[in-house]
Formats: sequence, structure tokens, C-alpha cells
Amino acid sequence: MKLEKIKELLHEVDASGVTELEVQDGAFRLTIRKAAAPGAPLPAAPAQAEAPAQDAQVREEVSIQEGTIIRSPLVGIFHASDKEGSEPLVTVGSRVQQGQVLGAIEAMKMMNDVAAACDGVVSEILVRDGDLVEYAQPLFVIEG
Repeated sequence: MKLEKIKELLHEVDASGVTELEVQDGAFRLTIRKAAAPGAPLPAAPAQAEAPAQDAQVREEVSIQEGTIIRSPLVGIFHASDKEGSEPLVTVGSRVQQGQVLGAIEAMKMMNDVAAACDGVVSEILVRDGDLVEYAQPLFVIEG
């Protein structure tokens, strides 16, 4: 599938009420999921046959303290700093403001900022620099 067609599909999903689109063309398969707005409930994920992986995710969710959970808007590689080898943008205890960049997700050689959804203090960082993250995976917890 050509890049222009993928961009067109991304635009169409973004402009519509559709939250997920899956396209298959022979061996090529593309799944597009629309990220939820901050504070909005996430769309229900389809059931997977891998129960142990779901149990691990449930245990991870239970360990998260109360607060606002900042989730990954897409699948990619998490970067804690804006330049390789520099200090992380935030650490546990950092005071942040709504819209402040907390890190970035690299996908298809493009960097996508992960921003704070509210003002507060970073109480947990749930991923490490260089980790592969999934769509909607919890990345940070911010307490008011």
C-alpha cells in the first residue's frame, strides 16, 4: 500500500466517528486506531487469545496510583528526552503544566510528542527510554 493511501486513510479516520479501521491487502495488514481525547474513556479493545498478557496488563494497572494516566497515542519507541544522550524531559516529582511535553513516541521515523493532559506532579513513569510502547499503554501518572 502506498504512503499516500495510508495518509488518506489516517485523515479519513481522524475526520470521522470511526475509532478503529483495519485494512488487509494480501499479506499487508494495517490497523488504525484513533487516540482518545485526554480524560475520555478508551474504546473497548477486542478480546485476545493471550490471557497471560492480559493478566500482566491488569497487574500493571493495579500498581498505578490514583491520578491522571497519560497513555501512548500510538505504537512506537518511547523517548524520554528530546535529544539522544540528554537528560529526560521529566522525572518523578517534576511539576508539569497542561500541554507540557513529557516525552515522545517515534513511529515511522517521525517523533510524536506526548503531552500532559493536566497540571500536576509526575508521580510515576511507567516506561523507560527506548521501550517499545503499545497504543493506549500507560506512560505517566500525574497527580493534582
